[in-house]
Amino acid sequence: MANIFDNPDWFAKETLMQLENNCVMANLVHRGFESDFQQRSNGWKTGDTISIKTPSYARTVAGPDLTGDVVDFYESSTDFQINQWRSHIKEFGADEYTWNVDEASERIIKPAVVALADYIDRYVHQVAYQHIPNQVGTPGTYAKDLLTMALAWARLENMACPSGERYLVLDPMTAAYFMNEMKYLYHQPMVGAAFQKARLPVNIANFETYVSQNVRTHTCGTAAGRTDILVDDTVLDEDINIKLDQNGAGAAYTFKAGDIYTIPAVYSVNPVNGDPTGELRQFVITADTLFADIGAGDFEVTPAIYPGTAPWNLRSATAAAAKLPYQNIDALPLNNAQLAIAGSAAGNYKVPLAFHRNCISLAIVPISVPPSIKAVWSKTISHNGFSITVSRGATFLTFKEHIRFDVLFDAKVINPDLGCRVASGGTAT
Repeated sequence: MANIFDNPDWFAKETLMQLENNCVMANLVHRGFESDFQQRSNGWKTGDTISIKTPSYARTVAGPDLTGDVVDFYESSTDFQINQWRSHIKEFGADEYTWNVDEASERIIKPAVVALADYIDRYVHQVAYQHIPNQVGTPGTYAKDLLTMALAWARLENMACPSGERYLVLDPMTAAYFMNEMKYLYHQPMVGAAFQKARLPVNIANFETYVSQNVRTHTCGTAAGRTDILVDDTVLDEDINIKLDQNGAGAAYTFKAGDIYTIPAVYSVNPVNGDPTGELRQFVITADTLFADIGAGDFEVTPAIYPGTAPWNLRSATAAAAKLPYQNIDALPLNNAQLAIAGSAAGNYKVPLAFHRNCISLAIVPISVPPSIKAVWSKTISHNGFSITVSRGATFLTFKEHIRFDVLFDAKVINPDLGCRVASGGTAT
């Protein structure tokens, strides 16, 4: 039925419906910023970057005399930029014009949607795990017991995570090991039905649980597992980084985005009341970094980390009153303190995620199609935070046509402590 190919509305609606149904992570994270990118000021669109407010916290103080305890209103912000444009293009000729609705959906739209949804989910996982500092489990060992999942729940509780809208996304192998350990809790027909929807049949440790092949594998830097990486810094409140050095090492080791380390005597705190949680504060490296050779056998690095990246500056119990509600460590790191870096040098492991919806935000925005293309055959459609553009054009010399599918999006971790990584299986080194 050739008229199917003359109907961009049908193609766009069918594609958008399938895209929404094929995504896992995109349906679990915060989706409140799409409209901000479409706002206009004095006739101009906002553009590809918006400024978003970071979470706000408060502390109580003893009364009735509050002299010296007045906390200035402090609200910080961070940029959210859209720069992920992904496309799929397919060529077709005269024979394909005979396809009906079902054939066009199955042979043209479905493969494109599967590829686009897969990339969106993989990208959200990647951004999330590389900016979430909390981690439970043992890298390289499958997280197959209920205790590990419960520890992720406990970590979110200690971080004052709101109840409800908490999700756990496991990779298939971790899910298989976990279900084998818990097999007596499941009714097998129910398990089969649940897996058809990428869901585990029951909530695990108060998480609504999903399975996704797009859970990322983290490959550690060569500094992982070493015992000769030290703090080489006098760290102060409001610092945005911690300088590190290699203690007499003769090689330039690396950190990879997503590496996690702890520092002795530096504990995480409950963000509402500042009480230490009893667990060492975990820091996550947010960009690949190489120790620099500064001569005389010394190697130094100042990696980008969370907490420690603006606006999540390092803030201890000695922070100024205005910033104390945003405290993230109980005490400042000491010079020459020895780091403990998770994993092993160049080792890898799966990183399932436990998180609250407001930990991660995804924005999929409409694409502005050039008028010359839009006038011929193109349609952009949006629904439930999803948006896709379908366009078609001819190649005269080969008597062929092309149809393309485009999405424009990005993801950002907007409250890192509302998430927890679950270190799981991988390859030993």
